[in-house]
Amino acid sequence: EGMIHTCNIIHRTTATMNEYGEAATYTDASQNNVACRFFTSRKESGGIISNTSGEHILSTPNVMLPSTVTVDKGYLIVSTVTGFVGTYRVENINPIYWLFYNTLHHYECELEAIQ
Repeated sequence: EGMIHTCNIIHRTTATMNEYGEAATYTDASQNNVACRFFTSRKESGGIISNTSGEHILSTPNVMLPSTVTVDKGYLIVSTVTGFVGTYRVENINPIYWLFYNTLHHYECELEAIQ
């Protein structure tokens, strides 16, 4: 399927709070070593930014994930793939279906770098 990379999908939800209203424990639904493929796409709005080093095309990091994973907006994607090293937050999810079938093939997620 062309998913030549791997990543970790991190999703933790607060299970209990302490007396200060802070998260004391979490429920961890993380998925490790998930097959994926990182790629970049041009931003539809904006497009080009100019600074002292010249004009640059504004691009967005994306990841393709198999249909077998659980992913939602706000989940974290951790990558060690060259060119995409870091932690990203899932901003948008686009489910891709098989042509002529109503079966999910994979997800394409738009990411925002947070670390």
